[in-house]
Amino acid sequence: MYKSDSCILRNPMPSGAIEPNENSVNGMLEFDGYYWWTNYPFGISYSGYWFNNQQWDPRCATVDSDGLHLKMKETQLPNGPKQWSSVELVLWGKVANNPNTTGNPPQRMYPGYGKYLVAAETPVGNFNDIANNCCFGVFTYQFEKDSSITNSHRELDMLECSRWNNLSNPTNAQFTLQPWEPAGNVHRITLRDKGKITIVMDWKNENTPVIYSIYYGIYDLNSLPGKPDISWTTAASQNQYIPNEGCQTVHLNLWRQPQNYTPSEEQEVVIKKFQYKRNN
Repeated sequence: MYKSDSCILRNPMPSGAIEPNENSVNGMLEFDGYYWWTNYPFGISYSGYWFNNQQWDPRCATVDSDGLHLKMKETQLPNGPKQWSSVELVLWGKVANNPNTTGNPPQRMYPGYGKYLVAAETPVGNFNDIANNCCFGVFTYQFEKDSSITNSHRELDMLECSRWNNLSNPTNAQFTLQPWEPAGNVHRITLRDKGKITIVMDWKNENTPVIYSIYYGIYDLNSLPGKPDISWTTAASQNQYIPNEGCQTVHLNLWRQPQNYTPSEEQEVVIKKFQYKRNN
């Protein structure tokens, strides 16, 4: 699981980066036994928190007794105008026996083959409302490109909840393999008008079908119902897009889609639970 000797380590607090709150260290939030890094977008486009033609603000992520909150709202970064901001968090590592002190970030974690679970809810409205206004994403991703494999960033999209500004589309979310352009790599689904979902992905091995599942309600791996409400198993013909494990980790984001779209109101998703269970 840990590949720190072969993976490129990024500075969690590059010069000019800001903390998500006054008590955080190295841009980290603690949730469900893991560190979540809030400064991932900083400097990707060499222009601070501006990436993918939109602003990202680490302060749009907070943790309280209800869970890990992702908000898309109007904020003002230092030396910038007030505007709509997106947010992205990256799984960094386990909290237990893994200290995080100023200038000395904790050891990184690179989860690979296994089962992933993200339980989430919308405090106001439901995920259909989220799909109309922005995109809620849960996915694995490796920042450094690996040109030796077809899925060069080891990206497996467990869920992308968005209509991509096509409000007449009856579907409102998707499971995705990368690259997304080949036929069949985007599997569109329709989340019912529910405000609570549990997302599960079973990544067994490279060149092996992946199973994506959605359950209505909040569960953990031990309490999942016997049958998912929505499920997709990738085809054997898509095995070339199922990567081997490498330096990937888990990303959570809530972002403007399209980039210049102004949502009807603030958008929020609360992560209630995250679990990763390594395959035996």
